[in-house]
Amino acid sequence: MSQKVRILKVRHTGCSVFLGLDSYGNRMWTRNPDRIMDWLCDGWRSRYNQHRAQRPQRRLVEDVITRERMWVDVPLGGADVKPAVKDSQARLDCLWLACIPSPILASCERVENTGWFAGLKRKRTNGGRIPGFRSRHRAPQYFVCWRNQSKTGNALYHRTGKRTGVVIITGGVPKRYRREGENEARWRLAIHVRISQPVREYTSVSVNWTDGTLVFTNTPLPVERADTGRTVGLDRGCMHTLATSDGLFLDIPQPSVKETEEYRRLQRKLARQDRTNEKRGGRNAKFASKSRNRTLHAMRRIQRRINNRKDDWMAKTTTMLVREYDFIAMEQLAVKAMSRSVRPKPDPDNPGHYLRNGRGRKSGLNRSILANRWTGVQHCLEYKTNLAGTQLVRVPAYDTSRICNACGYCDKENRESQAVFHCRKCGHEANADVNAAKNILSRALNAIGMDDADERRQHVCQPVQTGGGHCR
Repeated sequence: MSQKVRILKVRHTGCSVFLGLDSYGNRMWTRNPDRIMDWLCDGWRSRYNQHRAQRPQRRLVEDVITRERMWVDVPLGGADVKPAVKDSQARLDCLWLACIPSPILASCERVENTGWFAGLKRKRTNGGRIPGFRSRHRAPQYFVCWRNQSKTGNALYHRTGKRTGVVIITGGVPKRYRREGENEARWRLAIHVRISQPVREYTSVSVNWTDGTLVFTNTPLPVERADTGRTVGLDRGCMHTLATSDGLFLDIPQPSVKETEEYRRLQRKLARQDRTNEKRGGRNAKFASKSRNRTLHAMRRIQRRINNRKDDWMAKTTTMLVREYDFIAMEQLAVKAMSRSVRPKPDPDNPGHYLRNGRGRKSGLNRSILANRWTGVQHCLEYKTNLAGTQLVRVPAYDTSRICNACGYCDKENRESQAVFHCRKCGHEANADVNAAKNILSRALNAIGMDDADERRQHVCQPVQTGGGHCR
């Protein structure tokens, strides 16, 4: 959770800030707030890159004598990278870091750690390169400051008007780095911001000096709700994102026809630009040109707008489900395996050729699964049920779409089509997704051995795994 606000202006009070040494070895001080902000961003990025340089990267090397090739872990900064040091030692090694406030330097390690593992996860799922360093020219000027409630509090917010406020960042200058003629040892940076709603409790602030924005990282709040005694089973599908056991269909917003056509037009334009750039001497299809960058920017803008709508729908829908129901049941699905590409089938009679394996249809199914955000919905429900104190149970998904919820008869012929369920034994007819949601709810209640609402409300909110795969 976070709140993003716009920076209006920055003011400095107190002593001059020591910036380090120039190229001639002379000491530098400043009272310019813009220069101080650049200095804070550069210092944070430098310390961030120092932590990133220690990350191991697996590389294939060859022994000079034996010519044996082996995989070894080499630091991302190279084999001769300096060992990791504490912030206090880093201040002594780099004098221009000496006066940066501790809450800013202390945030580098945690932010780098989070970004590293998030980048590795993106690489495993979407491909690409391993996370790299933050560049001053490509990455925005940026720093993070922990909120500190000490005597000289840091990143403290004060409201100054109906739509305005100020965030205070303080620091000190040791006596050996103090400017001649100045007795004051403290400096104060006031970042004036424009707000649209009251600022909630927060743990840190993130300043993007390039875009002129500041983000408050809020602490998670419990979901306000009252006990309803209601239970629900959720079936995830491609036609409907969620089907509830109450007969309600919840669909995630998909791209409009106009957005889809515009995105495909830009894709064709990008392909033409890639071919043109290759003819003009580009080493590969991604030869950077201004027109190609404009096309990529337009494509990313469309995709960002689509993703924002889906994120908003997930947040509101999962909050509604947690508030309305005390007990939620879902299928335990291996979404990553379900959306994996089909393996090729070699032709035994014709080496070098392959048989048809339905890759086109499977690709369409994979796109539908990913577009409906099955994993995102599950993670949101896990997070919010823990905050609300309700229960989320995940059960095996086998035969939930084939079993009749009325009589319990299981047959693959019961499901006549995607939407029609007709029991061959008792004649029960219903929507196939709603019938599956009811089976999921029944299976979850039987798994925990609870049949009445009073017992469910008294049960501790812990996700239950009843077998059938790994539950994250």
